[in-house]
Formats: sequence, structure tokens, C-alpha cells
Amino acid sequence: MIRMAVTDLETFRYWKANEESTMDDLIARLTHREVTVQMRAGGALAKVIEDAAGAQVELDSVVRDGFEFVFDCDAELPAEAVRELRAERMVTTPYGDVRLVARCDMLNGLTVRDQKLTERWDAEKYLDSLQWRAYLDIFDADAFVYDVFEATYEKGKPEDTVTRIKVTGFNRMTFYRYPDMRKDVESAVCELAEVFQRIGHGIVA
Repeated sequence: MIRMAVTDLETFRYWKANEESTMDDLIARLTHREVTVQMRAGGALAKVIEDAAGAQVELDSVVRDGFEFVFDCDAELPAEAVRELRAERMVTTPYGDVRLVARCDMLNGLTVRDQKLTERWDAEKYLDSLQWRAYLDIFDADAFVYDVFEATYEKGKPEDTVTRIKVTGFNRMTFYRYPDMRKDVESAVCELAEVFQRIGHGIVA
């Protein structure tokens, strides 16, 4: 059996789009040897939002996991949502059964929500994402909402232990399930399963 995360599908999609990427680059990303500042900041922001009380993030400044987030925008998020929910489903491929795993930031009824932190708002990059397709399929939901926080990383002194991030914008995009969506997800899973089997990654008993 192969264990595969939805984030692996996105990693694979980005890798295929970059003609200069090598198989070593893909392996490094799939095995999480490459952890960027942006990845750590995104994880810290998720904790900040999870800890925020009420239906609206109303924070001037908060420090979490080595990052100081300074908010200069309003962002309404549903207080009643179930947070950090994990789910999975099995996909049969020619390379073995795949357990496709997902963990959403929020689930509000039949709507999945995910928070992103970016330095540049680019709506088009979310259109082809496999994340929202896979999440809608796995959670059997009808809508997927991206809550995207736009921010800048402010350079401090070399001795500073906290990276300051100024959050200046908030954008929202919503996607909906469509016919043959599951087929698109399974096709991507099958393609990546071949790679997993070839490099010996994600194989579980």
C-alpha cells in the first residue's frame, strides 16, 4: 500500500510545471528535506488563526513560533467551523492501493476552508490546484474556500530571533465540485503512485 498526502499531489504538479526541475528536486520535496521560511511561517499563521477567538481575526500583533505577525487587514472566518480535521480515502491504481490523506484547516458544513500565506496574490495559481479538487472529493464537500493572506517579510537585524511579517491583504476564492472531478483526482494519484513505487517512497505495510 502507498500512503500519499494531498500536499504530495501539489508538490508533483508544481514539479512538472518547472522544466528545469530534476528527479532529485522532486525527491527532496516529497521527503520534506527542504523546509523554507515561508513554509514555517504558514504553519505559524495557521496556529494564530486557530487560537483566534470569535468570528473575526482582530489582531494587531502576535508572536508565534519565531514569527511576529502584524495585521493590517480584516478577515472574517467562521467561528463554528471544525478545525484541523483529518480524512482519507482509498484509490486503486496499477501500482497498488493508495491511501490519500488530507487535513483541512476548517470544515464548515459542506464547505472546506484553507488558509494560505503568500507574498504575492495570484488568483490564477489556485485554478489548476489539485488540493481543492482532492479535498472536495475526500471530505465529500460541495465548496472549497481559500482564505489567502498577503504579506511581506521585513528584514531585521542579524541578531533578531523573530521574523516580522506584515499582513496587508486578504483575498478569498471559492471553488465547487464538478462532474468527473473524482476522475481527475484519481488520474493524478495514479501518476504519482508510479513515481512513489519507482523511488520507494510512501510504501507502508
